[in-house]
Amino acid sequence: MAVEDERRFGEDTGIPWGAKALIVLVAVVTLLAVWLVPSEKEEQPPALPELAVPPQADQAIPLPPDEAEGTAILRAGDRARAVIAGLRADNADANPEEVFGHAEQLHSENHLDDAYLLYRFAAREGHAQAALVLGSQADPAFYTSETSILPMPDLEQAYKWYRVAADAGNEEAVTRLQSLREQVEQSAAEGDESARRLMLQWR
Repeated sequence: MAVEDERRFGEDTGIPWGAKALIVLVAVVTLLAVWLVPSEKEEQPPALPELAVPPQADQAIPLPPDEAEGTAILRAGDRARAVIAGLRADNADANPEEVFGHAEQLHSENHLDDAYLLYRFAAREGHAQAALVLGSQADPAFYTSETSILPMPDLEQAYKWYRVAADAGNEEAVTRLQSLREQVEQSAAEGDESARRLMLQWR
């Protein structure tokens, strides 16, 4: 009786059994597809940690492992201080020539702050070449931001260090002073007050 009812149902609807089977198959596949498609609310992977902000010029810089030697950070000038401490290890005064050599090396490695401190140390100890370098770094005729820590040329600093070098017997410093005086005189004539003050103390 059930078989006959099913046949009548099939005949009444006019849908062949093959088509019904296909409809059922499509429905099943659709349900499976919906079930397998990931939900938009699926958990997102954890966010990556933010990158550390690079240290500013006046902040401490981490030491590389081979330079650390138990020290956590390296600040501008630490290399220079380490050089002086090393040269004074035997309770002797640091040799200006050795200090100048270290300054040249640090300058070539682009450690301008440390090199500048060592040049100053050597110059104050009477090293003429170190004083000449400091004068050059301030002299408008030789100044570059890539080789000097000064923000701009400085006539007074150039004069000061050229004078130290010249007094120590450096002939090139004497020539540089003559050229620098011409620049100072011109600047003073143009109304530069600092140049006028420098002319008053020129000797």
